[in-house]
This record gives sequence, structure tokens and C-alpha cells, in this order.
Amino acid sequence: MNDLTKKIIRILILTALVVVGLLGIIFTALSTDFMGGSSVFLFFTVQSNIFIILMALVTLCNEVYSLIFKKSFMNQIILYVKFVATIAITITFIVFFTMLAPLLGPDYLLSFNNFSLHAIVPILAIVDFFLFDTDINLTYPRSSMGAIAPLCYVIFVYIGVPLNFQYAENTKFPYFFLDYETNGFLFEKGFGIIMWILVLIIGISGLCVLFCFLMKLRQKKAK
Repeated sequence: MNDLTKKIIRILILTALVVVGLLGIIFTALSTDFMGGSSVFLFFTVQSNIFIILMALVTLCNEVYSLIFKKSFMNQIILYVKFVATIAITITFIVFFTMLAPLLGPDYLLSFNNFSLHAIVPILAIVDFFLFDTDINLTYPRSSMGAIAPLCYVIFVYIGVPLNFQYAENTKFPYFFLDYETNGFLFEKGFGIIMWILVLIIGISGLCVLFCFLMKLRQKKAK
């Protein structure tokens, strides 16, 4: 496969990601489903989709720029930011289908709103990362940067509690595993939010290591 073909394939993947992601966010905002309405931008799902859409747009601009000027403006900083965005959108995919999907009805699960933001965009982002971001100098210690986005979101949620952020069904918390009023902090009311956060940190760390391992394999194959 020559360079021009690779660029065309990448442009198609990134364009599909941006279009599907934007439509998913718009339709979700206009709906009355889970995450719908004025609180749409308070959810990690939508924030991670916006993050990866922005990085896809940056990458698209670079692909067009490189076609015209025969050089790239991508560097390790941009590649690492894109890696963080890819981890964030992968977390959206994994957490939704393992922890949240069983709590939702079939109407939402089978909707475009769900598939666009929780499946199509994450899959396209992962495919793009492993196919084309092989120039990234990803190491196991540096891969821990992938935890930045979800940890920032946890801080965002708890800052929002005293500010009275309202999510779906007028709740204070976007996801049940962050609700300390219902779950408590440790084990006083069951499995507390500190334990949930520890589980998520371990899972996210494992995901970062896995991505680093797979990228190293991909880079060896590319060579």
C-alpha cells in the first residue's frame, strides 16, 4: 500500500469519526434519552467524544497539509495528546458496555445516539491510532498519561457537586460509581466510591500498558 492510499484511507476514517461524533452529540443533546438535554456536555462520554473529535480534526489538517506541502507538523506532543484522547474514548467504550449498558433499556441501547458515541467513534479512533500513529515514542511509564482525562473528569464531577451541576433525572452524579451519597466512601454503604475509583485506576493503568504493548508490536511490524 503506497503513501497516497494510506493517506486517503486515514482521511476517510477521520472524516467518518468527526461526522458520526458530531451527529451523535447533536442528536443526544436534542433527545430526552440518557444524557440528553442541557446536561449533555457534563458527561464523560460527550467530553471524551469532543476531545477525540478535536484531535481527529488536527490530524485531518495535518494529512491535508502533508499532501500539499509534502511535510508534517505532527510531533510527539501532539501524538501524546492524541494518545490521551484515544485512551479516554476507549474508556467510554469499555465502561459503558460493561457497567452502564445493563442498567439501560433497549430503546437507548439500539439507538444511533448510543452506537455513535459509545461504539463507532471509539472503534474508529482505536483503528486510526494503531494503523497510523506508529511514529509515537510510547513507553510504559509515559503511557500512564492516558489516565489524565478520566482523573480530571473525577475532579470535575466533585467540583460540580457544590456548584449544583444537574445530570440526567436531576441527579448530582453522572455515574453511579461516583455517587458517594448512595454508595458511601469505603464500605459503610456497600462498595464505596473510593473503592470504585481504585478499581478504575487499576483498570485504566492496565489499559494504558496494553496500548503501549500493542503499539510496540505494531511498530515492530511496521519496520
